[in-house]
Amino acid sequence: MVAKVWEDQSFSGWMGFVLKERLKGLKAAIKGWNLEVFGKPEEKKRELVAEILALDHKSETVGLSQGEVDTRKAKFDDLWRLLKSIDASIFQRSRSKWLKAGDANSS
Repeated sequence: MVAKVWEDQSFSGWMGFVLKERLKGLKAAIKGWNLEVFGKPEEKKRELVAEILALDHKSETVGLSQGEVDTRKAKFDDLWRLLKSIDASIFQRSRSKWLKAGDANSS
């Protein structure tokens, strides 16, 4: 997909301009891919929490079958992975801000 985006762009002029425009197109393609593959993590988090809460309410009133218990456990695992991913993303963004500002945060 990225190679197709790179090849579909045809610019003429100064090489720095061509590279800048191609990188802009590449950035848009990567953002689209990221949204397609990972989606919106905050929405996924809300959905998982709602599904887990629904299973919790059901377990309090009726009880859960073994399949539902396994589903609840799998949803907790998915939520844990998603929360770790969100945390890593926040950490990476903070590091990039420090690098841009020239701060090593070592004091």
